[in-house]
Amino acid sequence: MYIAISTIIFFIIIISAILFYISIKSFYKKNTNSIPVEYLQSMNYLLSEQHDKALDTFMSMVSVNQDTAETHIILGNLFRNRGEVDRAIRIHQNLIARPELKPEIRQECTLELAKDYLKAGFLDRAELIFVRLANDINYPLQILQYLKEIYEQEKEWEKAIEISVKIQSIDGEDISDVISHYYCELVELELSLFNDDSIEKAKKYVNKAISYNNNSLRALILIGNISYENKNYTDALNKYMIVHVKHPEQAYLVIGNLKKTYEKLNLDDNFFSFIKNFSKRRNPVEMYSNLHNEIGLDISNSEISELYENEFREGNPSLPILSEYLDLISKNIIAFDNISLRNIKKCVDIYSSKENTHQCQNCGFNSVTHYWQCPSCQEWSSIKKNILNKLESSTYVIPK
Repeated sequence: MYIAISTIIFFIIIISAILFYISIKSFYKKNTNSIPVEYLQSMNYLLSEQHDKALDTFMSMVSVNQDTAETHIILGNLFRNRGEVDRAIRIHQNLIARPELKPEIRQECTLELAKDYLKAGFLDRAELIFVRLANDINYPLQILQYLKEIYEQEKEWEKAIEISVKIQSIDGEDISDVISHYYCELVELELSLFNDDSIEKAKKYVNKAISYNNNSLRALILIGNISYENKNYTDALNKYMIVHVKHPEQAYLVIGNLKKTYEKLNLDDNFFSFIKNFSKRRNPVEMYSNLHNEIGLDISNSEISELYENEFREGNPSLPILSEYLDLISKNIIAFDNISLRNIKKCVDIYSSKENTHQCQNCGFNSVTHYWQCPSCQEWSSIKKNILNKLESSTYVIPK
């Protein structure tokens, strides 16, 4: 793998050198038919893996003009894609400093420099450039997408909302759910401040979130949280129950909230009744982990065993369920008997029939059946059994 990567990098550098040579040849052809000494020096630096010296030689040797600027941009982008952002920044900064460049080329260089800063994590610098370019008719959508990415990383949700609304109006793509999440982030921020003014702002933001996505599970939970913080526990309980009805697959997200709310209403017995009914419709991994680990609710061994038995009997248990099941057996919470063995075998049989047992060693294509030629990359004799691969890559040693 290391040799392959090194080879790719080497060829990238050589291709870059060739591009420079083409530019140099056109530049020098009026004066001489010989190859410049500096070019040969820079090639020598490349072959000696002295990349910084090679780069400096290229940049000093090649006059930046309309014919060579694009070559500089390509080389800078190659360095950025390889993760050598400092070199990319040097190249693009050097280009921008040249007064003779046409406005459109300077603009392209400026955009690439902003991408360099973004890749390097200099978000403030990148933002300044993108904002300056945002009104340019050639790149409006692309620049707005970069600004959206920056504001997400910086958690500047109001700016992210403003940019996203513009993107939606320009592109026509519906990103209402994304905007709804931004408003939900603002709600959570206000709730964390925990004062009267923040509660009112949270209400305003959550209504905005629902206006963009009236089926938002997150917004619905937050409405319940706002009611809870306002000590309106009955309303909070109703909102959490709506989550249970409208989003049964993700109702486990509010189990902790329900427990706290029932306690505030002195209705602990009602909570236990709810849990018993809920557990009949949810898989035991979610139930056990949420009730036992997260909210500290004790469940008897017989109740845990019953939860898992129902899942194995009525559904198709997932691998996480099997893992949890085996862990509970090892802790003697579930008995290791013929019933548990049957359940384990059922789960293993299900996933054995689904497993992609063959994989292409060239591109990673997975398949249940064997092919002599990989359907994905067309490589011959590259399909191997996964089991063999695991044996070859393990630390197993054949005994002498």
